[in-house]
Amino acid sequence: MNTIAESLTKRRPSYLSLTNKQWIFLSISLFTAAIVFAYNPVFSHQFQMHWDDQWVVVNFYTENGLTMHNLREIFTQYYHGQYSPIAQLSYTLLYAAAGSVYEPGWFHTYSLIVHLLNVVLTYLFIRNLLTYSKNFTDSSIQTISFFTAFIMAIHPFLVEAVAWMAASKILLYSFFYLWGLNTYFSYLKSKKVIYLIAVYLLFALSFGAKEQAVTFPACLLLIDYILKRNLKNRAVWLEKIPFILTSLFFCYITLVSQKSNGVGMLSQMKTYPFHQNLIFACYSVTEYFAKCLIPSRLNFIYPFPNPVGAPVPSRFLIYPFLLPVIIVALFDFWKKRWVAFAMIFFVIHLAVVLHIVPISRFAVVADRYAYIASIGVFFLISYYLDIAIRSVKYRNLTVVALVFYLGYLGNYTYRRSKVWHDSDTLKKELNDLYNKRNDFEEKNKK
Repeated sequence: MNTIAESLTKRRPSYLSLTNKQWIFLSISLFTAAIVFAYNPVFSHQFQMHWDDQWVVVNFYTENGLTMHNLREIFTQYYHGQYSPIAQLSYTLLYAAAGSVYEPGWFHTYSLIVHLLNVVLTYLFIRNLLTYSKNFTDSSIQTISFFTAFIMAIHPFLVEAVAWMAASKILLYSFFYLWGLNTYFSYLKSKKVIYLIAVYLLFALSFGAKEQAVTFPACLLLIDYILKRNLKNRAVWLEKIPFILTSLFFCYITLVSQKSNGVGMLSQMKTYPFHQNLIFACYSVTEYFAKCLIPSRLNFIYPFPNPVGAPVPSRFLIYPFLLPVIIVALFDFWKKRWVAFAMIFFVIHLAVVLHIVPISRFAVVADRYAYIASIGVFFLISYYLDIAIRSVKYRNLTVVALVFYLGYLGNYTYRRSKVWHDSDTLKKELNDLYNKRNDFEEKNKK
């Protein structure tokens, strides 16, 4: 392996001789330029006053400022069945910083900045992961980490989380989550307890923004696995016990908060039977993966195909059979170490939104829930991109395909961003969606 690495390093182009600091600066500059271009319409967006912004962002917690009474209520009360005090605190701070007015441009610029920070943290996360694994050359580390983050920067499947203010809690939870993962590498390198405490605090802040952060301990164990830490070692599990116990407590808080609004597993809400939830889970995994790989026909809402108590449309019944067939047929591919990492990372971060456990959801798939999970797919793309680029036979074809692919993503994101301008543009997309569906059904009847 070292001989191969040295050989590749000797043959690499001069531009790859940049120092790590120069590479990081250049990469961040390109991420920034790409986000400003692809998300340029977002700077002029309004609030979605008919699609959750009117209560998630525009509310009395936001307006009551940084008083002790208001802060106590933010951190101790459930609001509309949700517990996300860190996200609410961010709205309160933004409102105060804007001069106690709801200035949409101010809020949306904040979302774009957090998205950029998440892209940079993703870039650093992949760099750290590949560097610590000691299985990659410097050029491969740079290629894989850069393109994983760059695809994340301009991918249209992530537009909902970036362009919709009510979904900015996804961005904020991801920020603390990814920061925590990067800090974990500092702990692995130094074994200083202070870094592990910092990781724990970042995990708590991440949950305070969005309940999806409960997957954090599983992700730490995945990192241990891919870095070949001894998972039979008692010390490895002692590190994780506080995280696992806290995650279980956070799960309980989430269920109780949903119950307070009459929804979720602990409530008397009518839910789909388990076999239908299993069908929805298989369908959702397939859809999320396909849209991460090649995004198409994106919408702001993907409603359940049937109401509770009604049968699932027959076309959905193929997914519980199709997914296992794909897994078995490609088993030799999935079991490859870094492919396995990518897919496990992807599934872990979708686990809480796959409907296996009944929770408060009104859509079978939601673009915003793929925000962190998509990193697994983007990593997989970049991993094989690096292999193809290093192949003399496929290098030119790969570069051409890459240019078209990135161009497609950036253009789609730019157009998709415009849909989220305000509630009128969102309503227009919904009307167009129903009209297309009605036309399709009419054609089928004929």
